[in-house]
Amino acid sequence: MHRPIDEPEDFIVRFLGRIPPAAEFLDVGCGSGRHSVLLARAGCRVLALDRSLERLESLRGLADDEGLDIRTVESDVESMSLLPDRFDGIVNTLFLYRPLFPEFVRALCPGGLLFLRTFTTDHADVLGKDRPGRRFLLAPGELREAFPGLRVDYYDESIGGGRAMATLVASKPPHVTE
Repeated sequence: MHRPIDEPEDFIVRFLGRIPPAAEFLDVGCGSGRHSVLLARAGCRVLALDRSLERLESLRGLADDEGLDIRTVESDVESMSLLPDRFDGIVNTLFLYRPLFPEFVRALCPGGLLFLRTFTTDHADVLGKDRPGRRFLLAPGELREAFPGLRVDYYDESIGGGRAMATLVASKPPHVTE
């Protein structure tokens, strides 16, 4: 028996209709694989990366049981380099490593979607929560400004459910190649 997968983030569920069938997705720091499973169940091919072999093995088992197209790779995502125009979409939630931002833009195919959600400084300053640590918190407006080559399709910064988060859905215009 494989451990249950947490519920996917609502903002990704909301945009499922914009994802073409058989799209190729990258799930960075996939954790339990909640977004990988959601996307694969919707017909996407998913490459799920995480540094936790245990979580990846659980995800691999669930994918095998359901016949889902999910490839899992144990990876230190902080040292990766991505091929240009490789993915129709990239998911990155609850993990922040700013040097990956240009890699994400480069790796998106024209028309590709980027889904990103993580904690803001309000998590510490307003809610008084010191985890995940200050260097992993976004400044106000930082996420919106972090991807000047992408078109912002949805953006939100808010506090709710005991978390202060910034959420971005952005797409790569057809004319941008790198």
